[in-house]
Amino acid sequence: MKKDKLRMMAIAASALLLTTGFTACGGDDDDDPIQETEEQKSYFDRELETADVTYEVRLGKDELSLYDVEVEYRGDDKKDNTITMTNATWSKTYHLTKASLPGDFVLRARPKLKEGLQLDKDAKFEVGCITKIIVKVKNKYGRLICDVDGMGLVQTDFVTMTTEQIVNPWSSWASDLMGSLFSQDKKTVEVYDDKIVYNDMTQRYW
Repeated sequence: MKKDKLRMMAIAASALLLTTGFTACGGDDDDDPIQETEEQKSYFDRELETADVTYEVRLGKDELSLYDVEVEYRGDDKKDNTITMTNATWSKTYHLTKASLPGDFVLRARPKLKEGLQLDKDAKFEVGCITKIIVKVKNKYGRLICDVDGMGLVQTDFVTMTTEQIVNPWSSWASDLMGSLFSQDKKTVEVYDDKIVYNDMTQRYW
């Protein structure tokens, strides 16, 4: 009887030791923090490290034969510049870092009908002036966290106009549309460390 009692006590002690051992192992696992990989960290880092801001202007294939096109744009030094288009496309990119924020960018194209044009009365022309400010923001891991390509009102295609519409710019809805775009198509962008403000519309990086 005494031996049986001792045997039972030994079994209980062994069970207690085993339980304590398992509990201790579980506790060690809980205390060991999960190590995130650089790839995982890059997904959750929404802080601007760099930003590329690109001005882009595209013209219809007949635009330069009919119009002189001046482009007004603001540089990263916040000074305004003007160029006259000589090709159907023009672009310029500025690279920003945290130290250069906030960034302030403005783009506007001003086509003016050439003087003394002699046009075939039955001719048709592909015209238009499409402007964009494209912004790409990356975090310190190089991951793209914000990509804005023409946020807001964007003309996406050119229009075909007749000689009459070219010469009398308010004679039709097409001319009215083109004239309106020519005089009002101004785009502005402000770049901050947590958001972009594009034509008064805000897009945050989160």
